[in-house]
Amino acid sequence: MSIIEHIEEIIAHLIFTERNIDAWEEYETNVIRNFNSVDFQRIIENYKPLPFCKLYISRYDMSGILYNNIVLNNKLFVKFFKNGYYPRQEKDFTGKEIWGLVDKCVQILVKKQIGLN
Repeated sequence: MSIIEHIEEIIAHLIFTERNIDAWEEYETNVIRNFNSVDFQRIIENYKPLPFCKLYISRYDMSGILYNNIVLNNKLFVKFFKNGYYPRQEKDFTGKEIWGLVDKCVQILVKKQIGLN
């Protein structure tokens, strides 16, 4: 398995572990904590941090991976149509907050990829 595949798997796992949380604030806090605590050098064999200008997974790709995994929490999101996920009606958070969480996680993961744990 490549380093990129390992990182993608770690991202999905760290989000998946919080799938039973049904309160947005708690979910957001736990996901951020999970990403802050991960150490790619310890988990991935032969992992080497990269220079800032080069990442294993680009910011753009990380955003997509994060978003696609975050919206799989059925306690917070409902699926409409083919690939459209929206916050459940009874939940009190917005798309802006979802992308805010994605952005925070991307910033953390960029630091992890360049070795600024």
